Amino acid sequence: MMDSRFRGNDRILIMKNILKLLRVKQWVKNGFIVFPLIFSGKLFQLSAVEDVMIVFVGFCFLASGLYVFNDFLDLKADSVHPTKAARPLALMHLSPLQTGSIILGSIAVGVLLCSLVSPAIFFVGFGYILLHIIYNFYAKKIVILDVIFIALGFQVRIWAGSLAAGVIPSVWLQMCVFVLALFLGFIKRRHELIILKDKASEHRSVLQHYTSYLLDQIIMICATLTVVFYGLYTISPEIDIRFKGHGMEYSIIFVLYGLFRYFYLVHVKRRGGDPGDVMTSDLPLMISIFLWMMYIILLTVHAFH
Repeated sequence: MMDSRFRGNDRILIMKNILKLLRVKQWVKNGFIVFPLIFSGKLFQLSAVEDVMIVFVGFCFLASGLYVFNDFLDLKADSVHPTKAARPLALMHLSPLQTGSIILGSIAVGVLLCSLVSPAIFFVGFGYILLHIIYNFYAKKIVILDVIFIALGFQVRIWAGSLAAGVIPSVWLQMCVFVLALFLGFIKRRHELIILKDKASEHRSVLQHYTSYLLDQIIMICATLTVVFYGLYTISPEIDIRFKGHGMEYSIIFVLYGLFRYFYLVHVKRRGGDPGDVMTSDLPLMISIFLWMMYIILLTVHAFH
């Protein structure tokens, strides 16, 4: 009886470590894939919803495989980080063969799911993989370019979601997502610089080229552009036609609150190192995102009828 209980506890611990290894919390970032569907007015078209959900799950597996790949490459550098040093890949003592199997298995499932929807999304998924490879072996060492490559990953998600929903993504929506991703990426660099101090460059060599003042200026520019681009998107003619009049522009209230709340968490609560963790653990921010989605769904229902 006691042995079976211990074996049961071991299995639970292994599952928890696997979920942490795959960074399931980070799957929230793939929510950007759903954006084109939300703003396209196709929320009630079952075929479009099914295709977008398949691509969403596919990118979750793709991202998880690439996260494990990143962790494997950064094992030594992460050892100086107070949080990353306790990542499951270091604690589970997986062999290179086991790690490689998890990476390839996750990526293979992700690519397969994307290819089920359309060949075009298969190539978008492949481009996402290529982007991560270039980032890991080159771009992450180049100041500014490192965060731009991270932001491009979110841009790829928008393209994948647009192809799955069968819509052409708005230029304003693409620009809004791009600068929002830059905003989150530079905040993460700022957080690393502050908490690691003298050891910052040991964890990430590019941090030696950043200063808190520089990052604060860039972050403020990105936040401003996010609001401007989103505002221009909500008042664009295509949105007025799609949602049968004005109304979308009022959703900017939730965007502003979300950005201000994030600034509060960064500067007062000293958070910001992991955007996925922040967005899934701060209740006011989660409520703001939920209300923003509900408001857009209500507008869609109104336009649909």
